[in-house]
Amino acid sequence: MERFEKDNIPPQIRGKKLDITKQRLFRDPLKLKATFTEARNRLLHINNWADLVAGASSTFYLLDKTGQEVSRIAKEGDYVKIDIPGPGPAHGNGFDWVTITKIDERLEELYVMLTLKPAPPPDKPDSGKVAHFFKANASTTLVVKVEDEKLTVIYAGRNEEINRENDRSLDNIRNMFVGLGAKLGLSHPQWEKLVLGILGSEN
Repeated sequence: MERFEKDNIPPQIRGKKLDITKQRLFRDPLKLKATFTEARNRLLHINNWADLVAGASSTFYLLDKTGQEVSRIAKEGDYVKIDIPGPGPAHGNGFDWVTITKIDERLEELYVMLTLKPAPPPDKPDSGKVAHFFKANASTTLVVKVEDEKLTVIYAGRNEEINRENDRSLDNIRNMFVGLGAKLGLSHPQWEKLVLGILGSEN
């Protein structure tokens, strides 16, 4: 299965990277398969991500290609609107934005992944300017997979560079503080909690 990650996780070229991996062991193959299905559903129901993280500081909203909020599992081409505490970028109407650039789902092999990348907001798709504290080449990939008797959830952040290419200096300052916090590892606990939330409790 590692070959899937090689194909799906963007290469690290510059900036910061962050990897988080959590696993659970199952002796019962039926329980393992059922738990994979539950974890897959938690991964793809992005509107519920904040509920998986105790004390979550950000909220995620799934939108379709036209910019309408939707209540369903994620699809390639969807947008995700991220509400981070404090002022957001003016270009993003006060929110950070990413798009789902790829979903690779192989249910017969108990494998699913999605990749998110910074993007312009859906009402300004041709602006060429992302509304996010990282530059456009950054990515976040989340994987849920089964190998042997293990259920594994992976977070892979790649090419994380602070976005200082905004028209408003206030947005550049804001991105510097938010992005610097992420580069210093302050976002690690939140992503780790999300990975554990997707993995599910052992009860």
